[in-house]
Amino acid sequence: MANTTPHTVDSMPEAAKKKNRETAQLIVKGRAVRCPMCNHEWFWEKRVLLNSRGMTFMGLDWANRESRAMVCDDCGHVLFFAR
Repeated sequence: MANTTPHTVDSMPEAAKKKNRETAQLIVKGRAVRCPMCNHEWFWEKRVLLNSRGMTFMGLDWANRESRAMVCDDCGHVLFFAR
Protein backbone atom coordinates (compact mmCIF):
# COMPACT_ATOMS: atom_id res chain seq x y z
CA MET A 1 0.00 0.00 0.00
CA ALA A 2 1.29 3.46 -0.87
CA ASN A 3 2.22 5.92 1.83
CA THR A 4 -0.55 8.53 2.04
CA THR A 5 1.32 10.98 4.29
CA PRO A 6 1.89 14.22 2.36
CA HIS A 7 5.37 15.67 2.16
CA THR A 8 5.30 19.17 3.63
CA VAL A 9 7.77 21.95 2.76
CA ASP A 10 7.31 25.13 4.78
CA SER A 11 10.25 26.96 3.30
CA MET A 12 13.72 26.25 1.95
CA PRO A 13 16.22 25.20 4.63
CA GLU A 14 18.51 28.08 5.52
CA ALA A 15 21.53 25.98 4.56
CA ALA A 16 20.14 25.69 1.00
CA LYS A 17 19.83 29.45 0.56
CA LYS A 18 22.95 31.16 -0.71
CA LYS A 19 23.39 34.56 0.85
CA ASN A 20 25.11 36.10 -2.20
CA ARG A 21 22.17 35.63 -4.62
CA GLU A 22 20.49 38.70 -5.99
CA THR A 23 16.73 38.49 -5.59
CA ALA A 24 14.20 40.61 -7.41
CA GLN A 25 10.50 40.90 -7.98
CA LEU A 26 9.41 39.22 -11.21
CA ILE A 27 7.46 41.28 -13.76
CA VAL A 28 6.13 39.52 -16.89
CA LYS A 29 4.33 41.59 -19.53
CA GLY A 30 3.77 44.36 -17.00
CA ARG A 31 2.28 42.09 -14.33
CA ALA A 32 3.92 41.17 -11.03
CA VAL A 33 4.30 37.40 -10.62
CA ARG A 34 4.02 35.68 -7.27
CA CYS A 35 5.06 32.12 -6.48
CA PRO A 36 2.13 29.76 -7.17
CA MET A 37 3.12 27.59 -4.18
CA CYS A 38 3.74 30.06 -1.35
CA ASN A 39 2.67 33.45 -2.78
CA HIS A 40 6.15 34.90 -2.17
CA GLU A 41 7.20 37.73 -4.49
CA TRP A 42 11.02 37.49 -4.54
CA PHE A 43 12.91 35.29 -7.03
CA TRP A 44 16.47 34.66 -8.14
CA GLU A 45 17.52 33.72 -11.68
CA LYS A 46 19.19 30.48 -12.76
CA ARG A 47 20.31 29.48 -16.27
CA VAL A 48 19.42 25.88 -17.14
CA LEU A 49 20.17 23.59 -20.09
CA LEU A 50 17.23 22.05 -21.94
CA ASN A 51 18.59 18.55 -22.54
CA SER A 52 17.36 16.51 -25.49
CA ARG A 53 17.70 12.75 -25.97
CA GLY A 54 19.55 13.09 -29.26
CA MET A 55 22.20 15.48 -27.98
CA THR A 56 22.65 13.41 -24.81
CA PHE A 57 23.02 10.22 -26.88
CA MET A 58 25.81 11.84 -28.89
CA GLY A 59 27.51 13.23 -25.76
CA LEU A 60 26.76 16.83 -26.74
CA ASP A 61 24.78 17.93 -23.67
CA TRP A 62 26.82 21.13 -23.54
CA ALA A 63 25.39 22.17 -26.94
CA ASN A 64 21.74 22.07 -25.83
CA ARG A 65 19.67 25.25 -25.73
CA GLU A 66 19.62 27.33 -22.57
CA SER A 67 16.60 28.75 -20.75
CA ARG A 68 15.93 31.00 -17.78
CA ALA A 69 14.46 29.65 -14.58
CA MET A 70 13.24 31.90 -11.80
CA VAL A 71 13.48 30.28 -8.36
CA CYS A 72 11.29 31.41 -5.46
CA ASP A 73 13.56 32.69 -2.71
CA ASP A 74 11.27 31.28 -0.02
CA CYS A 75 10.13 27.78 -1.05
CA GLY A 76 12.42 27.05 -4.02
CA HIS A 77 9.62 26.48 -6.56
CA VAL A 78 11.03 26.86 -10.10
CA LEU A 79 9.32 28.78 -12.92
CA PHE A 80 10.73 28.23 -16.43
CA PHE A 81 10.70 30.86 -19.18
CA ALA A 82 11.55 30.25 -22.82
CA ARG A 83 12.41 33.89 -23.54
